[in-house]
Amino acid sequence: MTVDAVPGTDAPRPVWLRLLDTAIGVVVVLLLSALLTGGLRVRFDDLRITAESPWRLGVVAAALLALRAWAWRGDSWWSRVARRWRAVRQDRGVRAALPWVFTTRVLVLYATYLAVVVIGYPQAAPPFRMAQNEWRNLLGRWDAGWYVTIAEGGYNYWGNAQTQTNVAFFPAYPLTVRTAAALLGARWGSPDDPTDSFEAFTERRKVRLLQAGFLVSVLAFVWALAYLFRLARELTGDEAAATSALALIATYPFGFFYGAVYTEGLFLLAATGATWHFRHRRWLPAAAFGLLAGLSRPNGCFLSVPLGLLALDMWRRDRWRWQTLAAAMSTAACAGLGMLAFTAFLYAQSGEWFLWMKAHAAWGRHFSGVHVLAMQRWRDLMGLGVYTYSVVHAVELLNMAATFLVIGVSWPVGRRLGWAWSAFLLVMVLPPLFMGGFLSMGRVTSTLFPMFIYLGWRLRGQVLQHVLLAGFGLQVALAVLHFTWRQVY
Repeated sequence: MTVDAVPGTDAPRPVWLRLLDTAIGVVVVLLLSALLTGGLRVRFDDLRITAESPWRLGVVAAALLALRAWAWRGDSWWSRVARRWRAVRQDRGVRAALPWVFTTRVLVLYATYLAVVVIGYPQAAPPFRMAQNEWRNLLGRWDAGWYVTIAEGGYNYWGNAQTQTNVAFFPAYPLTVRTAAALLGARWGSPDDPTDSFEAFTERRKVRLLQAGFLVSVLAFVWALAYLFRLARELTGDEAAATSALALIATYPFGFFYGAVYTEGLFLLAATGATWHFRHRRWLPAAAFGLLAGLSRPNGCFLSVPLGLLALDMWRRDRWRWQTLAAAMSTAACAGLGMLAFTAFLYAQSGEWFLWMKAHAAWGRHFSGVHVLAMQRWRDLMGLGVYTYSVVHAVELLNMAATFLVIGVSWPVGRRLGWAWSAFLLVMVLPPLFMGGFLSMGRVTSTLFPMFIYLGWRLRGQVLQHVLLAGFGLQVALAVLHFTWRQVY
């Protein structure tokens, strides 16, 4: 039986106790949801889950706590929760991350709301609305609409991959948002109040999904920065460099996606969490985070490549022990298995393999090759001239600069941090570059944490301050464009 040590004692903590503690935690969360928002009522296909009665949940929680007290004479559940909370509050990564997350997300939200009410939209109205109130509707932009449709009603495919459809989007983020929204009081089914209109009922649910998406993104970002701090401190041996890495990623020009209803926060958490646990040979959490990465976005499966290189390095340092290689390689493969699991799910629904990849063609993603990509840009530059090109392709130039930055630092990253991290940068950038040009490359580069670790170690003093100010100023500008329905892809 697998056990872990009880903090402050010599007694082991059996697996059954850890499972019981988890069950108590789930019931307590459901109880708080019932008291504050009316409880959970959610449907996953034919499975309906309800937890709306505070009294019943309270009785279940009391019974589980009594069972724990009778079966375990060690520390109480409440003391364990308090100890975990103190550990989180005292974690140096969390303490370093929170100021940057709070200040950047609040300022970006304020600036974008101000832009919406003062500058407005390019057309008379946005392409779609989820609420009439501009503040409640603020997060409903661009791909957020696709994630909300998946979280609200699942995947829809009508047999034509040439038109835009939500099967192009991976399931981890919308499923997490759906669960969080249910805890916040979202409802699936008919309105409880017969006097309530169906439109108002649906709008409340969509707004709850947007709010849940924001919370998932920001909380995942905080957790990811805690892992990033640990990784940066281990790889550079410098705590100041680790803090600088957090500042750089929080102020990165395309970092506003960490406060939007997008997958960047969740994927960054999956990638940093898998890497940190993998390096410490904690195979089970590393595998879970790897699976999450593979289920989060199309290029998440490529996380298996750097983890596989780390596995080979572990095998070499352990003097070619095959047990090490088997455990590490199995864990590294989980990111790829996540992608294959989603592929198999869509195949079962549609009968088409890799349907998500085919669906991306509707967004202009198809293999062109680097020579076609370069020649097309060169022809545009020669035909339009530098000034006109900079006007017509202003957004693409920003995505292009982000792409070249990643490619440019891949060599020094490999020399300073290890070649697995250089491989991580390249496998995350080159496939989407060849498939869609510079489309959305700013988003792609925003999650490539080895680049920020290296830059945090490399940039110091006034140079770092200037980079942070310039990066965050550009982030606010891009966020204003994004939230006023002006394309930044």
